[in-house]
Amino acid sequence: MRIELKKSFKHIFRQAAVLGLLVIGGVIQISAQVGHDEWALAKVSVACVREKPSHAAELGTQVVMGTPVKLHGKNGAWWKIETPEGYQGYVIDNSLRLMSRDAMAEWRAAKRVVVTSGDQTYIYSDCGQSVSERISDVVNGSILVGSASDEIDSALGCVAVLLPDGRRGCIASNDIEDLESLASNTCNMDSVVAFAQRHMGVPYLWGGTSSKSMDCSGLSKIAYFSQGIILPRNASQQAKIGQSVSVGEMQPGDLLFFGNRSSGKINHVGIYIGDGRFIHSSGRVRVSSLDASCPDYEPIDLIVARRFGRVELDKLSLRTHPWY
Repeated sequence: MRIELKKSFKHIFRQAAVLGLLVIGGVIQISAQVGHDEWALAKVSVACVREKPSHAAELGTQVVMGTPVKLHGKNGAWWKIETPEGYQGYVIDNSLRLMSRDAMAEWRAAKRVVVTSGDQTYIYSDCGQSVSERISDVVNGSILVGSASDEIDSALGCVAVLLPDGRRGCIASNDIEDLESLASNTCNMDSVVAFAQRHMGVPYLWGGTSSKSMDCSGLSKIAYFSQGIILPRNASQQAKIGQSVSVGEMQPGDLLFFGNRSSGKINHVGIYIGDGRFIHSSGRVRVSSLDASCPDYEPIDLIVARRFGRVELDKLSLRTHPWY
């Protein structure tokens, strides 16, 4: 088994060299980047993006491990970054792996996997050993260098991966999918709904966009990302895309936008699941009804329901996003 592990890690070491990492005594280390750092990868399971360069500042959004972000300057220990959907904010430097333009190009060309587990899962130092150290947690949507086809052992079901900070480890093969495969999938609305329902009871967090905790638009965002779709960050932005549908025409997977009926201002979003019910993050992830006669009726004003057609989904797909 040890021999099989070493064979699988040869691929990881080759990828490390491609990404500008040093392999010294079997340990992958970050090397000095050649050229100006213009990009970064989140290197912790969930990196917080704040509205100002301070831990006390409001949480605007989050990026999960392996998410590519663009750098827009530094303020003390804080980098101003831009997320793939265009949100800008500040991330503490120890949550990022800085990368040059060339290094990012190599990362995009590397074989990568995305974590598809609905729950938080873990990366271990070795598979099949009596003592294996847990080296990191990861959440749904995390991106690692590796290949889901490089399964170390069919009985063990684990795959060798390279983390953004240069550490290597193993992750369960049933917790990942090749990024290319996810990006090429056809968005399935039943799967969007099922993903959201797997997070029933998860607590609300303003600015949260991970399976650990999320706000209302964070839930719709990660549910659609599970199908390879990158939605805008906020509910008011999500409400500007797709086609409007009437209440009688709503289908599972449509997004429902709520707010102030007189002003039309959007401040909340949920995912329609059928039979007049929708799932949303409000206090916790839960199901509510649009029907006032139902015990789980939610007395909030529905402003508009929207559905993403094939044109919108293609524009929002990982497959067409230049950062990936």
